[in-house]
Amino acid sequence: MASKKFEKKKPEADSVKDALESKIKTHAVEAEAVSRTRQPRAGEPVGEGTGRFQQPLRIFPPNITDMATFCRQLATLLDVGIPLLRSLKILSKRTQHPRLKAVVKQVAQRVEEGQTLSSALAEHPRIFSHLFVSVARVGEVGGILESSMKRLADILEKKAEIKKKVRSALLYPVVSLLTCLAVIVVILTVAIPTFEAVYASHEAELPGPTKVILFVSHIIRHYTLIYVPVIVIAIFLLIGFARTSSGRYLLDWLKIRLPIVGPINTKINVARFSRTLGNLVTAGIPLLEGLSVTAKTSENVLVASNLTKVYMNVEHGGKMEEPMRTGGVFPPIVVDMVSIGDEAGALDTMLIKIADTYDNDVDVSLKGLTSILEPMLIILMGFVVAFVAMAIMLPYFNLVKVIR
Repeated sequence: MASKKFEKKKPEADSVKDALESKIKTHAVEAEAVSRTRQPRAGEPVGEGTGRFQQPLRIFPPNITDMATFCRQLATLLDVGIPLLRSLKILSKRTQHPRLKAVVKQVAQRVEEGQTLSSALAEHPRIFSHLFVSVARVGEVGGILESSMKRLADILEKKAEIKKKVRSALLYPVVSLLTCLAVIVVILTVAIPTFEAVYASHEAELPGPTKVILFVSHIIRHYTLIYVPVIVIAIFLLIGFARTSSGRYLLDWLKIRLPIVGPINTKINVARFSRTLGNLVTAGIPLLEGLSVTAKTSENVLVASNLTKVYMNVEHGGKMEEPMRTGGVFPPIVVDMVSIGDEAGALDTMLIKIADTYDNDVDVSLKGLTSILEPMLIILMGFVVAFVAMAIMLPYFNLVKVIR
């Protein structure tokens, strides 16, 4: 009888195991589709790639997309009932980024030694941001680590999506400007010297535009050892200034105050703030903790400063509306919606709606910016080409007059 009972239970255990494996595979496929970090190469088994020559070359630290993928996969493994330590060990073998893989392995060792996940993550601040550590800590304390990781994955994926849209919108203008600059440099260094010799042989008075072109060509060809180091030093000085508190404040102020890019940056910051705080509150994180985390992880100093004031006001029993309205960072309509959501007890839902709305607005604004930049670049390049052509041809017209 015992053997019969064992035989009856064995198929049930197998079916549970099969269902569990199927659910893991399904979640893994969804996470891979959402993250879009790496497509398997031809002939490479899915889920493999642990060989030395099968892994992609990754020399840079893990970016936000890599972190979003890791977070989504961790949430998926926890969702199907796999313990935290086992999940970390699995991800330490399957994570594609070499540096992240090594760090996850160290985190798994710390957790196995008895540390909490948040404390183990905090040992690697260059990999795991304050947002990551705070969400993990609150999730552990509240027993909602799985849902917290899901919300964090949503936040990171949306940030990665916005950055991808911004880069796509700026790709065409940057490539066009670099191409135009390269063509001008070639003309000034190769073609202009030939015309300069012709002009010198006739000893004719050169017009102003031609003198300008010849002067620039002369500087580029004969003073490379001077202007190249000057440009490099200037770039490093600007980068160093941008990393100071004053420089970062000025740069962030320009990002949201400039005529064309300012409104777009404001929408991006609103979307990030509302998405981050809304997901944190939805995951069960207290509002004060969510405000603190959102302020510390904001990428704009002005937004972070205003959110810090919001945190202090709420901590003393006030409302979010007052410092948000006087800060001059958030649009009035956003402040009104936050106030309504706060009064109705549906702040998390309202914040998510704001984030969705502004995500769509960012997409539309970036497309509009691209449509504006294209004709502007065409006009600019046309003007430059016309100026160079005029500077080259004007002396010939003067020579024809002299000959006549």
